[in-house]
Amino acid sequence: MQKTQLKPNVMKAGNIEILDLDFEYKLWKNKIAFSKSEIELLQDRVHVLSRENPGWMPDEKHMLLFTVQLEAIKSIEKQIHTQEQEIAFYAEDYPINTGHTHYIIHENIRKEVAKINFRQNEIINDIYPLLCYPLSQEEILNN
Repeated sequence: MQKTQLKPNVMKAGNIEILDLDFEYKLWKNKIAFSKSEIELLQDRVHVLSRENPGWMPDEKHMLLFTVQLEAIKSIEKQIHTQEQEIAFYAEDYPINTGHTHYIIHENIRKEVAKINFRQNEIINDIYPLLCYPLSQEEILNN
């Protein structure tokens, strides 16, 4: 009697484990939570300064960037949450390879998180000096 050889499960042909993906998700969620908190602090500071200095307000660009950043953060939080649920549901498919849908989505999330981090640095570098130093009358009038 000839032994039948089973084909290996293509889904399990990879070397990417759930723990590998989960590690990055945890890091991203921590960074995103910090970014969200940082934006909220900046918004609070804008409100304090505008209340203490009538007529002062950063330009519309800064306020728009706060909104865009918070929306991007909410979106990526939802994507990560959804992906974590998908991975848990399909745990038996692991380990996976780089062509697997879960990994492709993971890579897309990685790119979005990088964009959020880059934008966060730009926001901080741009508005930080306006919010952290005492405002002169000239700064109040020019903004």
